[in-house]
Amino acid sequence: MDRKNKVMLAAAIGAIVVLVASSAVRCAVSRTADTAPEQPAAEQSQEGDMSARDKAMEALRGHAWRSEADASASVEFREGSFVETRGGQATVTAFEVTGSSEGDDWASLDVSFVRDGASGDAVVMLEGREGSLRVASDAFANADAYVEGKASAGPVAVSGVTEPYTSLIDGRTDELAGAVADHCRKKVPAATRADFDGEVFVDVKGGRVSATFTCDDPARTILNVTYDGATFKVEG
Repeated sequence: MDRKNKVMLAAAIGAIVVLVASSAVRCAVSRTADTAPEQPAAEQSQEGDMSARDKAMEALRGHAWRSEADASASVEFREGSFVETRGGQATVTAFEVTGSSEGDDWASLDVSFVRDGASGDAVVMLEGREGSLRVASDAFANADAYVEGKASAGPVAVSGVTEPYTSLIDGRTDELAGAVADHCRKKVPAATRADFDGEVFVDVKGGRVSATFTCDDPARTILNVTYDGATFKVEG
């Protein structure tokens, strides 16, 4: 074979290699396109479920609730529990959300709950629109259902703050009161006052000061307030 033919053969082989490689790339891209949607679809489903749960829990925690039939009965929702109060007696039920769904003007939570050593599964159903919400569940102990009540009309007052707590938070009592009031407005809507319990915990190494406050809502919610030298964090 002369030199010219050898060069042409080499070029032809090179073209075949490039063609095969290009075909392999196209196949790989095709396979990727076929399989890629499967994971995002699962992720989107999970995100949708989380969104329904989070929105329902925000509505439950952000409202005061009273019994439809008994004015002395009420319920307050917290993260991981709800507290029912009737005649001055409180009943605490711990729960975990295992599933959720939502539609127009309703949302439901599948829950596993524990109360007084007994456990079970139930559904918490939230219905209606803002201003006329209703929540029902067979997990409730004191009533079949509760309706949206009125939150406290005025700002939450913070009382009983004294030395040495005042000095430990650098005299920033106004910021303390603002942080507690903001938290109560979102999470303890039935409260009108939060009283300092008189105990202070100092984390010298971490540079944090913690104190507890008891709200005057029916469930007597206890707040833990942590000051890190710059801001206040309220939990409860």
